[in-house]
Amino acid sequence: MENKHKPLKRSEQLKSLSREHHAGLLFSWKIKQGIGIGVSVERLKNYVNYFMNGHLIAHFEKEERLLFDLVDAPACLQAKKEHAVLMDHMQTINHSPLINPNIFIELIDMLNNHIRFEERVVFPTLERLLDEQTLSSIQDELEIDDHKFKDEYPDEFWVKPKYI
Repeated sequence: MENKHKPLKRSEQLKSLSREHHAGLLFSWKIKQGIGIGVSVERLKNYVNYFMNGHLIAHFEKEERLLFDLVDAPACLQAKKEHAVLMDHMQTINHSPLINPNIFIELIDMLNNHIRFEERVVFPTLERLLDEQTLSSIQDELEIDDHKFKDEYPDEFWVKPKYI
């Protein structure tokens, strides 16, 4: 069976953002694993907050400031809207007294779809529309601003307990 999506070739200038997207995919995987083994909603919520505050807010702000605000393209406007929807969804998780685990499934589905959209549509659009000098200055800015999120969350809720 042929893979319908060819591997993406990312410009050198935007590779660090693609690496940050990997952190988002890993976040989604961990939440899904945790749900699968029945961890509490509270533990999932705590991890969502850890990831949101430690990585996602800064990542979204960086993309918007360095990329999306430069180009008046529908893909960039859509990506900014998706950022807002994702943040609203996480705030709903934080402020809802009764949470159904499905809200986490919705979150990871939205995040995974958003990452795919940025990688397959938004970044190629920007690479096509922005000149080499602008892309290089973005890369310089990313190197200065690169916070290199390291997931050191102490509660490995996604690991299935081993019974002795």
